[in-house]
Amino acid sequence: MSKLLTRSLPRTIPMGDAKEAREAWYAFRIANGRRSATSLLTHPDGNAKLHKAAVPTYGLSLAPASESGFNVCPKSTPECRRGCVSFAGRGEAPSVQAGRILRTEWFAADPGNFVTLLAHEIGKAVKRHGEIGMRLNTFSDLPWHTLTPWLFEMFPDVHFYDYTKVWTRVDEDIPSNWHITYSASERTTTDEIREMVRHRENVAVVFKGKTLPTHMQVNFGPLPWSAPVADGNVTDARWLDPAGVVVGLNAKGRMRYGDWKMARTA
Repeated sequence: MSKLLTRSLPRTIPMGDAKEAREAWYAFRIANGRRSATSLLTHPDGNAKLHKAAVPTYGLSLAPASESGFNVCPKSTPECRRGCVSFAGRGEAPSVQAGRILRTEWFAADPGNFVTLLAHEIGKAVKRHGEIGMRLNTFSDLPWHTLTPWLFEMFPDVHFYDYTKVWTRVDEDIPSNWHITYSASERTTTDEIREMVRHRENVAVVFKGKTLPTHMQVNFGPLPWSAPVADGNVTDARWLDPAGVVVGLNAKGRMRYGDWKMARTA
């Protein structure tokens, strides 16, 4: 049985010494048969979606849902697990999956050194590029605002952003430099999307077919509504989206084939 990763972590994880963290990561890799040098962060050119951004954008790629034995996606659904983009493209390679699992296992085993090295690598990226985007939950859905609130304060000019299926996060105290887009699943109703958009939040919706509608609309019932659709395929710089829009995404990876309840008709 896998368990929710956050249950095994301190509520707030403090930062330690970067040199010790690097040595700990190396020792953990050696102990698990992975001798090659491995960064925690995915480089902007290492992920097709991250590459589509206005500034160099890095991502932390953990193993999704319970693939590592630790659940990093508390609100995952059968459809999102079955069609997770983690397994698209190079993500299908066993070596890539093994690397993501190893990072997740190290996070669970040694959270202090993990977040210390994470902060160190973000700092190196900022020093190299100046302005960067940072997606902490590339394939996970962890509450970084409670786990490492100091991280957002340390890098106030970094464009942190993520998608989440934890819709209750809308009522939580989210750092101003962490842009959240709420993701609709097969369990999300149109009314729930409408209410979130009405409150100036953004919702990512997967649409069937190769084209996206200009608006998502419902013309029946007591509350007909229409919301503009921003093309989420063009760029992953979600912090540039206007408030109160539907972020339209075309089906990718496994979701391009077969009938998926999570994909909606344009």
